[in-house]
Amino acid sequence: MGADEEALRHLLLAEPLEREGPLPLHEQIRERLLKAIQSGKVAAHRRLPSERVLAQWFAVNRLTVRQALRELIAQGYLYARFGRGTFVAARPVHQPLQWLTSFTEDMAARGMKASSRVLAREIRPAPADIAARLGIAPGAEVVRLERLRLADGEPMAIETAFLPHARCPGLLAFDFSRCSLYEVLRKHFGLRLDRAEQVLRAVVLPAREARLLGVSRGAPAFLLERTTFLDSGEAIEFVRSFYRGDRYQFRVHLLTPR
Repeated sequence: MGADEEALRHLLLAEPLEREGPLPLHEQIRERLLKAIQSGKVAAHRRLPSERVLAQWFAVNRLTVRQALRELIAQGYLYARFGRGTFVAARPVHQPLQWLTSFTEDMAARGMKASSRVLAREIRPAPADIAARLGIAPGAEVVRLERLRLADGEPMAIETAFLPHARCPGLLAFDFSRCSLYEVLRKHFGLRLDRAEQVLRAVVLPAREARLLGVSRGAPAFLLERTTFLDSGEAIEFVRSFYRGDRYQFRVHLLTPR
């Protein structure tokens, strides 16, 4: 047994299981594993000991361990690789929905380095649905900017933004593999972003988006559609984004009516 495995064993077995208590054994094992993962003492993408080894540690049968592992996989804390074992998933990004911030700002707030890969950049006539979102005439010029967004080098989201070209002429002169779109709009075009309206849906990823995000086709994802408005009330951006379902958790604070 290696030093890392021995340290994990001591962490999980710091206290004995309550074999006569009201909480089933698999739930106790799940809670031990979850506590170890959330404490950061078990690194992301580390392979856990096998079901057989964990069953020996806890002195239970393998079915009990398997049930605990399956629940943690379903909750996104672990992932399985056929023939290789069970691994600790990277910690999910908690994204609050009440603030209008850029991806760069969101990642910086979490101590992660944001980067982008530009997938497409063009000026094109606005389709009718995009024009309606932006409050412009169909066929008016829009900037279309599609980017793969990464955090610490890991693909997290695909964002496709549409902006009225008349409000930000020359926008594509900027290198959006390095620049924050919102920062450019504020600093270089003097535009004051005020609010946004957005809709969030659960979807499965199409083949192209799954490949870009490095997950399997049909993997779960969040589809976010947002229209961003200036302080003048004009729409400045419509963005459609796919966020990895295994790496994002969206959080909303609710208040009771008064």
